[in-house]
Amino acid sequence: MARRIANPSTQICAMCPHWNEAVGGLFVNPRTNQRNFFDFDNEEKQTCYKNHFVKQAWNSCSEWEKRY
Repeated sequence: MARRIANPSTQICAMCPHWNEAVGGLFVNPRTNQRNFFDFDNEEKQTCYKNHFVKQAWNSCSEWEKRY
């Protein structure tokens, strides 16, 4: 598991509402004592319900929307 840090406006699947729908990423969590930053596992794979593909957390596409 490789942990990374991202801003909520970073256009990656881990920060998109379509990635694993309402559940989101299992390892996407707000960073303690750092506002507007999230920890996530960049190797986590979930289904994107916008284009119906299994994608890793660091992937992105043209359908990206802000989740947080």
